[in-house]
Amino acid sequence: MKLDRRMQTLLSEIPDGKNLADIGADHGYISICYALNNPNSLVVASDISSKSIAKAKLTAEKLGLCNYKTEVGDGLCSVENYNIDCVLISGMGGEEIIKIINKSKRYPLYILSPQKNTDKVRQFLSKNNLSPKKDYKVLSENKFYDILICENGKYNPTDFELLFGSGIGDDFKLYAKNTYAQLNEIYPLVGDSEKNIIAHKLQLLKEFCDD
Repeated sequence: MKLDRRMQTLLSEIPDGKNLADIGADHGYISICYALNNPNSLVVASDISSKSIAKAKLTAEKLGLCNYKTEVGDGLCSVENYNIDCVLISGMGGEEIIKIINKSKRYPLYILSPQKNTDKVRQFLSKNNLSPKKDYKVLSENKFYDILICENGKYNPTDFELLFGSGIGDDFKLYAKNTYAQLNEIYPLVGDSEKNIIAHKLQLLKEFCDD
């Protein structure tokens, strides 16, 4: 099965030998690849849609994976009876990710990739003693994705970190330049209150756009 760059990156961030829960798994490509590479690890893929998770189940059966389980359920509720070390949540909005984490027990490691509202996820993490040990962007198929690797611990993000993450990597530099240009284009078209927000973002991103 073919993984795009985002999925390859997420797969690479899951430590070997962990019991993994893939929440909102859909086709389950990432977790299936992990199960193949870690035959002694338990992998549980869950999705609220029975039709979606059926695709992952069928693929796992075709590959003869004995360590791959599927569940139908809302968020992490469906995996509570498993001994899970690491939680993968990707392919959904930040507000949905917050809801999933907020109403479940705490796990040692979370690998998160919000489709939007990552700043809200960071705010949630900072208020709930979850700390991103990594927080970066990946360019995949002409779209930038946030990837956060989170564990228990205090997190006090700066304004820059809250809005944009660590600012590390070539993909972030490209993101910063693109975003800086887009914000400059819309700045004259918005009202005063939004101008203040955009001006603050422009100031934070300026150092990446001076060369």
